[in-house]
Amino acid sequence: MNIKKFVFVFLLMLLAGANQKVLGQSWTIRTNLAYDAMLIPSLGAEYALSDRHSISLMGTYNRFNSGDKKWKNWSVQPELRLWREAPFMGWFMGINVIGGGFNINNVRIGGLGEKHRQGYMMGTGLSVGYHKMLSTHWNLEFSLGADVLLTSYDRFNVGEYEGHFERGIVLPIGTGISLVYVIY
Repeated sequence: MNIKKFVFVFLLMLLAGANQKVLGQSWTIRTNLAYDAMLIPSLGAEYALSDRHSISLMGTYNRFNSGDKKWKNWSVQPELRLWREAPFMGWFMGINVIGGGFNINNVRIGGLGEKHRQGYMMGTGLSVGYHKMLSTHWNLEFSLGADVLLTSYDRFNVGEYEGHFERGIVLPIGTGISLVYVIY
């Protein structure tokens, strides 16, 4: 099953089983300040499905180019959250799926060296976090997450094709400090 079908089926199952009766806060918009600090712009929204559940959709897009250095990536991450008290208040646990693509060239981070990698990723993960109210509309959210990803990519070395590779990796994608605006 490709990633688009998987995400669609996941969201459809969540919405089909959701209780739409929600008191108080219903929507938030957010940005992950940790991603933003790494120059990976992020934007997300979250909707309260019931008095203890919410669904979140976070996206990132990065288009960094500087000479022969390139770091381009995008990702979409829907997440179902179970709140201890109520949506957008206190502790939560989440389960997510993630999909995206990347094009990285001549960036010396994490052993990438002068290789060029271009491909996609998909996976799933868990997160825990705490949502802290700052004012009527502004909140901070602290989260810690781990995602298991399958990456599939073509690798090049100084323009020469080295082959197609697939690799499993665990990354802290759901980790961050988010600035949240609550919409009533």
